[in-house]
Amino acid sequence: MHSKDYIEKIYRIAESAGPIFLDPDTYVTNGTIQALNRLAGAVREAIELVSQGESRVFILGRPPGHHAGIKGPALGAPTLGFCIFNTAGVIAKMLAKSAKVTVLDFDLHHGNGTQEILWNTEILHVDIHQDPSTIYPGTGFPWQKGANDNLINILLPPGAGDDIFIDAVDRAFEKIVEYDPEFLVVSAGFDAYYNDYTVMRITDRGFHYVGSKIRDMRVPVIAVLEGGYSIGLSKGLPAFVRGLIGEAQSMVDSTSSSDVLWDRYRRLNRVSP
Repeated sequence: MHSKDYIEKIYRIAESAGPIFLDPDTYVTNGTIQALNRLAGAVREAIELVSQGESRVFILGRPPGHHAGIKGPALGAPTLGFCIFNTAGVIAKMLAKSAKVTVLDFDLHHGNGTQEILWNTEILHVDIHQDPSTIYPGTGFPWQKGANDNLINILLPPGAGDDIFIDAVDRAFEKIVEYDPEFLVVSAGFDAYYNDYTVMRITDRGFHYVGSKIRDMRVPVIAVLEGGYSIGLSKGLPAFVRGLIGEAQSMVDSTSSSDVLWDRYRRLNRVSP
């Protein structure tokens, strides 16, 4: 999936004393190889589990992966955005050898590496993210559809609340249900949680909802951890897992979006009022 030269470069640099920065965002140390090897082992085990009938697997790994493209930074992005190897992309392409696969990404940022990797495939990639004209990596517009119309980008305006996020999730699952995958791979990012990373205002309600929608698909799921740096991990991730395993959402926190944000959301996605 990644080029041989890129893989060899990462391992060569990681074997040095380190830490060494690959770019202003992303560094490797002499512990990176162990982390990546363990992540690769988790990928293999996750695929074995769902192939043997397990319905839901969640890989809580670091580093994240969805910005890593074939040769490193993807689609002209200036950096790797903390990512080195694309875990979700690996899983999707391995499962797709014998089954129909969809990738869902709801990290705050567009999964540009995943989009690049899946561009020429039949794998459906649905990505919900903040308006790329306002945030890194600057890709993931609705007109970027892939070679086989297999890429769907759903944009959120900065400041969107649970209501807009839930609407975007519903739109995503309309496409996923229509595609009818045999496996679902999820890039689960929690940096859109209220006060985690930027001005997005998604709370427990939104992340529990997307977990519940994934569970309702009733197909085997492998989720991998992407972004999330503070409250997104401590609150958003547990809410997502509760939805994924069918537990009720006890928190009542919820945010609403203004009419201005709803209008921008519709315009970003070319949706009529």
